[in-house]
Amino acid sequence: MIIDAKKCEDEKIHLLGLIQPIGFLVIIDREQRILAHSDIPATALCVYKTTEIVGKRVPDVIADEWQELNLQLDSALKLIEKQNTLRFSEEIVLGETAFYISLYGVNNLFHLEFELKPNYKSAQNLSFNSHLNTLSRSTETLWQELSRIVSELLPYDRIMVYKFNEDSSGIVVAETVADEKLERYLGFNYPEFDIPKQARELYSKNHLRFIVDATADPTTLKTAENREFDLQQVAIRSLSPIHLQYLQNAGFKSSLSISIMVMGKLWGLVCCQHPEALHVDLQQRNLALTATHYAAARFQHLKNEERLEYIEDALNLEIKIKETILLKNNVYQQLKVYSSDLNEFMKSEGFALLQDNDIYTYGLTPPRLQIAKFVEALRKHRPSLYLSNHHHADSLAGVDISFKDFPGIAYLPIIGPAGFQLIWFRQEIETIKKWAGKPEKNYSFDEKSNSTVPSPRTSFDVWMEQVKGTSAKWTFRESYFIQRLRDLLQETLLKKASEISNLNEQLIEMNNALDTYSYTISHDLKNPLSAIKLSGEFLRSKDNVPDQMRKRMTTNILEGVETIVNMLDKIHEFTKANVFNYEPELINTDKFIDEIVTHSKDRFSTERTTVFCKNLLPVYGEKTLIYQLFLNIIGNAIKYSAKSEQPHVEIQSYVENNGVMYIITDNGIGMEKEELDSIYEIFKRMSNSAGFDGSGVGMAIVKRIVDKLGIKISIQSNVGVGTEVYLYFPNH
Repeated sequence: MIIDAKKCEDEKIHLLGLIQPIGFLVIIDREQRILAHSDIPATALCVYKTTEIVGKRVPDVIADEWQELNLQLDSALKLIEKQNTLRFSEEIVLGETAFYISLYGVNNLFHLEFELKPNYKSAQNLSFNSHLNTLSRSTETLWQELSRIVSELLPYDRIMVYKFNEDSSGIVVAETVADEKLERYLGFNYPEFDIPKQARELYSKNHLRFIVDATADPTTLKTAENREFDLQQVAIRSLSPIHLQYLQNAGFKSSLSISIMVMGKLWGLVCCQHPEALHVDLQQRNLALTATHYAAARFQHLKNEERLEYIEDALNLEIKIKETILLKNNVYQQLKVYSSDLNEFMKSEGFALLQDNDIYTYGLTPPRLQIAKFVEALRKHRPSLYLSNHHHADSLAGVDISFKDFPGIAYLPIIGPAGFQLIWFRQEIETIKKWAGKPEKNYSFDEKSNSTVPSPRTSFDVWMEQVKGTSAKWTFRESYFIQRLRDLLQETLLKKASEISNLNEQLIEMNNALDTYSYTISHDLKNPLSAIKLSGEFLRSKDNVPDQMRKRMTTNILEGVETIVNMLDKIHEFTKANVFNYEPELINTDKFIDEIVTHSKDRFSTERTTVFCKNLLPVYGEKTLIYQLFLNIIGNAIKYSAKSEQPHVEIQSYVENNGVMYIITDNGIGMEKEELDSIYEIFKRMSNSAGFDGSGVGMAIVKRIVDKLGIKISIQSNVGVGTEVYLYFPNH
C-alpha cells in the first residue's frame, strides 16, 4: 500500500509527547494537579516523595525540604494568571544539579519545564550591544552580519540564514562556517517538504527550536488514559523521528533554528548545525533570538524605506500621466506617449496597448496576432489584473496561448465603454538552480505497519537543475504600481464618461430650453395677441368711436404690447440659464387674474362660463412668470370646461404653513389618473382632449416655471367630473 504523500505533512508533531533527555516536563492544572510528566532524572528525584505523581497535587508530592520551591510555584502561577503571555524562568539547583526552570500557561494549563544547565561556562557577551549596533547599520549585508553574530554567540559549526520562497521552498541567503574546509551551502535551494506546513506553522508561533542530540532516545510523557497535550511551546520538546533521521542523514546531530518574522509572517530561519551533540545554554540561545528579532526589525525598516521610495516614484509618474490624460478626450491615445515611462517603471522588455482592433507595441514584444489571441483567451476569465512569470498554460485553465520568449506577463484590463488593455512583457531567463540534494520525496517500507511510509532524504550533494520558461518575478513594487494605475485609469474613464453624460444632459437641457422658448412664444402670446387683435378690429370697423371707448381699446393694445415685451424678455432669460436669478417680490394677483379670465373667455368663446374668484392673496415670485403660470392653468380650466352643461371655474387661496395655497377648480372633462404622471411632457395631450384647441405645451411650461421658482404643484382629476390644481407659494 502506497501511503498518501501528504501524510508526513499531516503528522501532528506538537502532539507526539516526546521530550529530549536534557530535562523533564510536568503539566499541571489550575489546582496544581499533575496531569502528565516525562521521565524525571535521578538528579531531580529528591524533590518528590514518590515517583507515582500523575493525578496528585504538587503540594502533596513535593518533599518537605523543597516546600520553598512550592511557594515559588504559587507566586509564579499568580503572576502568569494576571499576564498569560508571561514565561517565568529562573535558575535553581536540585540536589547538586543546576536546572533552568520555566513556567508558562498553555490552554488553561501550566507547564513546568526543567532543563539541565550545561556544565560549561557561558560567555558574558559584553560586546552584545556592539552586535546590535552593527545590525542597526547594516543594509545589503544584513543577513550575512546576522549569521556571523550568531556564530559568535553560539558554538555551532555552521550558521545559515534560510529564506522561504513563495512556494514554501527555501534558499540559503547567508552563511558562516567555523571551518573553511566545510562544504558551503550558500545559494542552495531546499524543497518545500523539507520543512512541511505544520512545522512552518509551529515556527510562526514558537520562534526558537533546538535539538541537542538527534541520536539520543527521547522520553515519553506519562499521562492518565493516554491523553494528548499540546507541546508546541515546550523548548525541550523532541522532534519527529522522521526529522531526527533527516538531521542525521544531513551529517549533524545537533541543530537550532530561530524564526525570522517580518510583517507578522514567517520570512525565514536562522539554521544552526553541528556534527556532534551540543547543548547550548538558555541565556546564549536567548541572546541569539534577540539578535535575530533585531535583524528582522531592521530588515522590515529597510523594506519600508524602499517601499516609500518606489511609492513616491510611482506617485510622480501617476501625477505626470494624470495631468495629461485629464486634459485630453482620448485616454488610450495619450497613454501611447508614456509607453517608455510605463515600460521602464515596470522593468519590462516590452509594452502593448490594445483597444478593439488597434494594437500598439513598444520595445520587445510577441507578434500582434499572438497578443490579440492571448488577450481574447484571458478576457474570458475576467481578471482585474494578472501577473505571471512562467508559461501561462499552467496558470490559467483554458488559456493555451504561450509566449515562448516572453513568459513574464503583467496584464491590466481597463473596463468601460472606451476600455482597453495594457500588457507588459518580460523575456525568459534561463538559470541553473542549485539544490541541496535532489528535491524528491522518498519512501521506505515499514514492517510494523506493513506499509510504505515517508522517509527522509539521504543525499544532500549538490544537484543542478536547468530552469526554463520563467522570467524575473514581478515584485511588490510593480504590483503596487499596476494597481494604482488601474485605479487612476478606471477613475479617469468614469470621469470622462460622466463629463460626456453631463454634456449630453446640458445639450438636452439647451434643446429643451429652445423648444420651450419657441413653443412658449407661440403658446402664451396668444392671449395678449388676441386682446390686441380684437381691439384693433373693433377700431377699424367703427367710424365714430366714442372717446372713452377709443381710449379703452388703445389702452388694451398698449397693455398687450407691454405684456408681450415683458414676456419675451423673461422667457429668454428664463430659458438660457440653468439657474434663474431673480429678486422675489410680493405680487398682487387679483388684477391680472381678472384680465386672464376675460382674455381666456374671449379666446375660447366661452361667455357662458362662470368664474368665481375668492380671496386672491398676494404671493412672492417673479411677476411675468407668475402671470404665465396662472395664464396656462386658468386658461386650461376655462377651455376644458367650456363644453360642460354649466361650465364653472373657481379660483381661491388661503394661508398655509407660512405660505399661500391657490386652488383652481373646474368641472371640465377631467383626466385619467394613469395619465397624471405624464401630464408635464411637452406635446403630451390627454386621451380625451380631442375637439379642443391645443398643442400639449402649456403644462410643460407650467412645470418649468414651478421648478425654477420653487413652487409646489399637485393635480387631482376625475374623468367627466373635473380637475383641481393646487399651487403652494412659499414666503421667501
